[in-house]
Amino acid sequence: MELRFAGVGSAFTTKEYWQSNMIVSHDGKNLLIDCGGDIRFSLAELNMSYKDIDAVYISHLHADHIGGLEWLGFCTYFDPKVLQRPKMYIAEKLVDDLWETLKAGMQLSTGKTTLHDFFDVNPIKPNESFNFGNADFFPVEMIHMMSGNKIINSYGLANNQTFITTDIQFCPNQIQSFYEKAEIIFHDCETSLRHSGVHAHYD
Repeated sequence: MELRFAGVGSAFTTKEYWQSNMIVSHDGKNLLIDCGGDIRFSLAELNMSYKDIDAVYISHLHADHIGGLEWLGFCTYFDPKVLQRPKMYIAEKLVDDLWETLKAGMQLSTGKTTLHDFFDVNPIKPNESFNFGNADFFPVEMIHMMSGNKIINSYGLANNQTFITTDIQFCPNQIQSFYEKAEIIFHDCETSLRHSGVHAHYD
């Protein structure tokens, strides 16, 4: 199994870095972890396209993590050579809000349109996992930010060897057990002079 970075940037992305999305590959199949708005460019830089994406995992609903789903969904929907919709793995509680975010731009003229027209949606219940390749992946619910009185969560991914935090605040005590189990940790962090408070800072 191989993990490649399709960008290491933020919402304030540049051509040199693209947005922070990743690709897990196994036996010729590719799982895209998040799908930011510039994913078509970062895939091209890896000599890949929408045709190479078999599945996508969505950690949370910010544009640098879902802004490319319209492109991915339309490309695979309207390309007659694509015979299967990409699988989508997403926390169950995010599914309805994701479609509310996307539907203004993705309505079809064929009648009522849903997220399922574009993706093979696989909602993940709390404490459940999904399988890709030869590994089970467990979404890990963590705090990304507060919006008024509402907690905005991001769902990292853990398996027996690796822990990918996705976008989270600095909260080592909450996820210490995942740190201890993982052989390799890919941790979200920001490096800006002004601390945003919604990501762990490199300091």
